[in-house]
Amino acid sequence: MEKPWVAEYPVSLELAGKLIMQQFPEIEWKEIKQLGEGFDNTVMQINGEFVFRFPRRPLAVTLIQVENRLLPSIAGTLPLTIPEPIFFGEPSAIYPYPFTGYKMVKGHLPAEGSVANEVESAKRLAGFLKILHSFPLGKARRSGVEPDGLRRLDAAFRRESLFAHVATLEKLGYMERARSVTCFVERLGDMDVPRPSTLVHGDIHVRNVLLDDDGILAGILDWGDVHIGSPAIDIAFLYSYFPRNARQAFFEVYGNIDKETERLARFRAVYMLVTLLVYGIDREDEKLVAITEKGLALAIEE
Repeated sequence: MEKPWVAEYPVSLELAGKLIMQQFPEIEWKEIKQLGEGFDNTVMQINGEFVFRFPRRPLAVTLIQVENRLLPSIAGTLPLTIPEPIFFGEPSAIYPYPFTGYKMVKGHLPAEGSVANEVESAKRLAGFLKILHSFPLGKARRSGVEPDGLRRLDAAFRRESLFAHVATLEKLGYMERARSVTCFVERLGDMDVPRPSTLVHGDIHVRNVLLDDDGILAGILDWGDVHIGSPAIDIAFLYSYFPRNARQAFFEVYGNIDKETERLARFRAVYMLVTLLVYGIDREDEKLVAITEKGLALAIEE
């Protein structure tokens, strides 16, 4: 099966350091380390103060350029911390893509078994999404944000890749999890493609959020998938991470959603969790495997 997370252009610590030194000599950096590799970007940390993201494939270049135009206009307007781009790297002879540096957002990734205040986190997520989803679309478009061109919430289109990942889970011995996903998606039935209506982050999941020391949601990372779409794509995180009582707290702040939005959000939650689970298994990331397995149980829960 194709692995969409395999980089077309990997970036090493050595290459990242050379690029930053050449283009931003004002940074007197003492330490560089790799924070992680997403599907689209390699992420490096400098001095525990800055984070640089380097695209790993051509698609990520367009995404990061839109992000660079939008984020300065919304930074400081949202109740959760988001990255604000401050260094804009250019393509060069040693690296073909633009890249971006940000002041580091403080916090830690969610992990199964760690301290987590889910009710308070759900309230913060609700306040964050309520503001984001009311952002003026004209202003978003002037920043280069466009309607979803990747069919992220086209359930009929996404089912093929979802069930390919489910088949992989079966081969790897995750039989019970694979069967529960298949049954749940079949119960959801057919869903219409939603009309683009809202500015959305587009990729909120357990590797793109940060918690503070009290286990409360503090920051939202990686805005490369920002687009004009359905709020369901962001609300999906509610179903993939939060238990029932926390969901109730979310809707008390955000407001109620209709049944079709809930179905789409649940589908997206399951789709992302299965993808992340297969990715975590492939990368031997035990923490990611544990938290995505728990998330699948939550997302499928009636």
